[in-house]
Amino acid sequence: MQRAASAATDLLKLVGHPDRLMVLCQLKTGEHSVGQLASMLDIKQPPLSQHLARMRNEGVVTSRREAQTIYYSIAGKEAEKLVTVLYDLFCSDDE
Repeated sequence: MQRAASAATDLLKLVGHPDRLMVLCQLKTGEHSVGQLASMLDIKQPPLSQHLARMRNEGVVTSRREAQTIYYSIAGKEAEKLVTVLYDLFCSDDE
């Protein structure tokens, strides 16, 4: 249980930053390039790239390169489930 609690708090800390949470909510809809994410979320590319690198290192997102463009998607099932719950609670149009 200790290990699970530690993993959960690590994930919560990671998604606790508004920019990283917005990125994950955008990735919930599918794969996007860094440029697309920067444009959609109005985040400058340098800090966005830092957030994406951190999430990639933590195993929350995965990337693939196509020529000069890097595309990102959600990698971890735990992150995907957490983002789905947060999205449904705070971002759905059902309210």
